[in-house]
Amino acid sequence: MSITAQGLVARIDRLPPSGFHIQVLIIAGLSLFFDTLDTAVTGFAFAAFRTEWNLGPLALGVSSAIGLSGYLLGSVLVGFVADRFGRKAVMTWSLGLYSLFSASRALAPGIEVFCLLNFFTWIFVGMESCVVPPYLAELWPSRLRGRFNGWMMAFFAIGIALSPVWALLLIPTVGWRWTLALTFPFALLIGLMRSFLPESPRWLVSQGRAEEAERIVASIEAQVARSNGGTLPPVVPIPAPVTRPVSRREIVAPAILPVTIMLWMVWFTEYGVLYTFQSVLPTLLAMDGFSIVRSTEFTVVIFSGFIPGYIGAGYFLDLVGRKYWLMICFAGVGISSTLFGLANTPVTIMACAWFTAFFLGNGSTCIYTYTPELYPTEIRTTAMGMASAWGRVGGILLLLAFGIFAVLHGRLALFLVSDGLLIASIIVVALVGPNTKGKTLEAASSARDVAARANAVEAPAE
Repeated sequence: MSITAQGLVARIDRLPPSGFHIQVLIIAGLSLFFDTLDTAVTGFAFAAFRTEWNLGPLALGVSSAIGLSGYLLGSVLVGFVADRFGRKAVMTWSLGLYSLFSASRALAPGIEVFCLLNFFTWIFVGMESCVVPPYLAELWPSRLRGRFNGWMMAFFAIGIALSPVWALLLIPTVGWRWTLALTFPFALLIGLMRSFLPESPRWLVSQGRAEEAERIVASIEAQVARSNGGTLPPVVPIPAPVTRPVSRREIVAPAILPVTIMLWMVWFTEYGVLYTFQSVLPTLLAMDGFSIVRSTEFTVVIFSGFIPGYIGAGYFLDLVGRKYWLMICFAGVGISSTLFGLANTPVTIMACAWFTAFFLGNGSTCIYTYTPELYPTEIRTTAMGMASAWGRVGGILLLLAFGIFAVLHGRLALFLVSDGLLIASIIVVALVGPNTKGKTLEAASSARDVAARANAVEAPAE
């Protein structure tokens, strides 16, 4: 019997949630925890740099932007590497190199060396965060993909929420250097654990390695059957999609270029706002007169909003659909961040910032779920990396804007700039965004289907 891609997909798609899915989620997703922990703790370290190295807001904004430039480069590179050499290999060695460069920053004698090491650290953070979501999406059943992605994004949320606690406990006692260095052994351990993960069967089939893919799917089925009482649901045949040779040029082919531009725009907006908010919040609070300890305590409460945002989005994505929930989230970010810019009491500052974090977490889960669904396996990680790179461009530009607007015009001006981006993105998603709710990756990512959905009146959500 010949091994077909749709046959393997049907076997993966019928599997119930199991210990296998949880194991893969934890091992792959834990690195996202460290990625986010690193990003947020670096923000607290920059707040400490203000006094140790006598840096102003403009210098801090430029320094943060240099790190995001590394993230941008890693996001672009990872797609070409992972689509060529596989998801598993890239996930394993990128985390190891990230661990090495991350710990080396603790030895930096000044801001120049720190920025250089931070640039290389974030290259591998960028690679890491762009290869994990496509890998997991290719292993999960389509009917549960939104919910599982919500749990994947929970690792981001936990990293963000715990980073102020980590910083509050360690920076005042052991300093920012040890605070950064202590993530090294944990991240390295997760990298070693990844060597036991299976390669993506979908990627193997796309490389002509169907027999290897079949062995992996059979192994997954055996693991799921053991945790499901020895039985599995019957395989429901999936019609073979209309396919043709796919190259990376398809990402910007005229038929799907509007969808690609839409994704680049929402990544630019989401992560421009999120990274700026996450990186400069402690500094904004310090500029308002809060002490380092007090601003860190506020940030603990504020960043806790990411947890229900990241996790809860998974349920709304499967219920409402990716397109519509993304529009709601961007509207929520705009309203709450503007109110944060206007707030002038501790309670209102904390409440408005909490809801900003909540809606940013929702939006992040949404685009991490939505983007891999819109491209075929052969170019999925490349497309994901390119879209993610635009998120880092947004972060770089808004961090630079922070250095200008926050100093000259106050924090409200910064959030009014982000409001313009959010409104424009909502309009573009409404006009161009396809509806992928309940579809397999193959059905959702058919180039012709994407183009048709992007230009036709959508059917009601299932």
